[in-house]
Amino acid sequence: MDTQRYITRYNGKKGSRNTFCGWRLCITRQKETYVRYFTDREFGGKEESLSAALAIRASMMSEMERGIPFEQIAARYRKGAI
Repeated sequence: MDTQRYITRYNGKKGSRNTFCGWRLCITRQKETYVRYFTDREFGGKEESLSAALAIRASMMSEMERGIPFEQIAARYRKGAI
């Protein structure tokens, strides 16, 4: 299985309008989309932000495997909720 499924890397350019550098986790199930950004600045680097994104994704996937509705999982993992 691909270790970065649902995770995308963004590298902004200095001097441009988009300077975001980090990872984006995006999972869609049952017409509900969960998106969260993990910035390198917030987590202390590229590897640390990827580790945080992978940890959240793993937690969400294990809850989905247990049969918890995705709407509840997505609401619980929103940035302000945890």
